[in-house]
Amino acid sequence: MEHIVIRKITPMQYILNRMQIRIAEEQDQAQLLKYDRHIRPDRLFQCIRDGLVYALWDGNQIVGILRYNLFWQTIPFLDLVFIDENYRGQGWGRRMMAHWEESMRQAGYCHVMLSTQEDESAKFFYEKIGYHRIGAFLPPEQEADEIMYLKELKP
Repeated sequence: MEHIVIRKITPMQYILNRMQIRIAEEQDQAQLLKYDRHIRPDRLFQCIRDGLVYALWDGNQIVGILRYNLFWQTIPFLDLVFIDENYRGQGWGRRMMAHWEESMRQAGYCHVMLSTQEDESAKFFYEKIGYHRIGAFLPPEQEADEIMYLKELKP
């Protein structure tokens, strides 16, 4: 006779069970294009094929993206993290960053990097989760400095 175990779960446990962060796949590109308009679609497709894109899923819908590359071909560098407006303020950005950082740590990296514009509020988020400012520069055709950040990944 088969036993069935029924457990009560809290609303937060339900949400955590429904939500998923995973490496994006080629068939995800159409949904990801909604959130990543910073690069050409063919470049995004190549990043997906190279395993450089994570997607935040709510059921069968993508509601967030994290894309990275390798700075100097040696240090993981965050290009983009974007969470759908309806999911902001619920910790999903922090969870995506933690997931990415842990993946990079497990892959043997000791540091991760990112940048954001001086006039963007994202700098407060990055500093809150442990990133340290290491410099800045003014790119052509940009009105505000681009701040560079570094975080050490603890073993």
